[in-house]
Amino acid sequence: MYDNVPATLPREFFYNLSKLQGSMAKNLIKCVADRNTGLKSGNIVNIRLPIGALLDLRSMALWFKVKTTGTNPTFPTRYSSSFIKRMSISINNVVIQTIEDYALLYNLMADHTNKDRTKSIGGDWCDNSVFWSEGTSAGSAPVAISGANSMLASTTNLTAQQFKINNFLGFLGSTTTPIIPTDRMGEVVLSLTLAQEYEVLGGSAEATATTYSGNAYELDDFYLTCEALSFSDDSYYNSIGSKDLMYGFSDYIVTKFATTTKTAGINCTTYVSANSIDWIAGTAVVQQTAPSTMLAYGSNGDGASANVINVYKYLSDPVTYVNNNGTSPTSGDGFFGVEAMVRDLQAIETGQFSINNKQLNYAPLNPYEIFQNNLCALGYEGIDASKNGLIDTCLSIFHYFKYYGAQFQSLSLIDKDQFNISGLSSAGSSCSINWSVKFNSSATYDITPIVIAKLSKVLHVKSGRNISVE
Repeated sequence: MYDNVPATLPREFFYNLSKLQGSMAKNLIKCVADRNTGLKSGNIVNIRLPIGALLDLRSMALWFKVKTTGTNPTFPTRYSSSFIKRMSISINNVVIQTIEDYALLYNLMADHTNKDRTKSIGGDWCDNSVFWSEGTSAGSAPVAISGANSMLASTTNLTAQQFKINNFLGFLGSTTTPIIPTDRMGEVVLSLTLAQEYEVLGGSAEATATTYSGNAYELDDFYLTCEALSFSDDSYYNSIGSKDLMYGFSDYIVTKFATTTKTAGINCTTYVSANSIDWIAGTAVVQQTAPSTMLAYGSNGDGASANVINVYKYLSDPVTYVNNNGTSPTSGDGFFGVEAMVRDLQAIETGQFSINNKQLNYAPLNPYEIFQNNLCALGYEGIDASKNGLIDTCLSIFHYFKYYGAQFQSLSLIDKDQFNISGLSSAGSSCSINWSVKFNSSATYDITPIVIAKLSKVLHVKSGRNISVE
């Protein structure tokens, strides 16, 4: 189709269309969960994708409605994916992936690859600082839209708030071939374990509300939608035939360690056996056991409108709204998340990764070197001038390590197009991964170190629905 077109001309001059074929149809299908009402923390919900369909995973979305209960009102932390504690995917009764602490991992990655807020207004819950609503449409003019800051004392529990998840970690969001033929695969089951209350619920600013031990949430109308494709001829199906269909995808191993203090520092070791370790990362959280007030500026005090702000007002003058509107706690700023999702590496002095007792950097890195290393590990290479970046409420390196902190270490050459340059291979014998951190701090509160390994894997779908992962 490119005959007689000089190669020196730009692609606008190429005749890419040989003929118009109306041989494909696309439909949006709905898959209802095995338990789709009354879902609570700790429950496991399974969704089975239809057999014999050609599904486009890029269009996949989970839908559910949220109701919160408790004497002192609470509302969910940022990101609708925070409701998922554990995600497991099985194909033809073979588990191909299980991601533990999915909510924490999603918050970490989402805060490092910021999604524009205008793309999240349909239930993604990327902004929980304002509740928007409108009245019943009637009369001869449009009705007014109303907005209220979520941290106000007048905030009430949610009744049937629509949520949606349309970005996924792991196989659903990273497979190199996003269109999957389930007639070749067999039954695909998505299994989700729901998060604990303290991992997802935070209270509004109320001077009289100090505990939220009786608060809970309930999910209803839980279902999945996805685009299904079909062809009027057999060209596609004949092309795949009985071939070994291979799907490259990302997997994650999340390992938690015993608590330590910043005075003692972090020194933890995990063992990983994999064909390709793309990067490793370390972070730390402060262990929680019950919901508490949402961490944001304005959470101290009586929840009056004079003290409570939203993320947009925070960004308009972050110097005025630094820390919080009181002396204790001194955390808040524009985080607007629960304390369980804070990645606390504040006052980090140095950090170093070692594999099999060999240090990966010339010396333990200081905070600024760690941040530069993070940019390289996440694919920015330190020179990316695009709009994509960290969450916009991360305004300084001090905000970063106080609320969003992590140390990433790249072990691979990123090759998104070919997916054939692997990272570190430890197949056959586990490699030991050590993370050592020193803090310039005398803080005595406990932190829980976490080490994450991102892996590249390959799913094989062979004749007879023979499923394997390497």
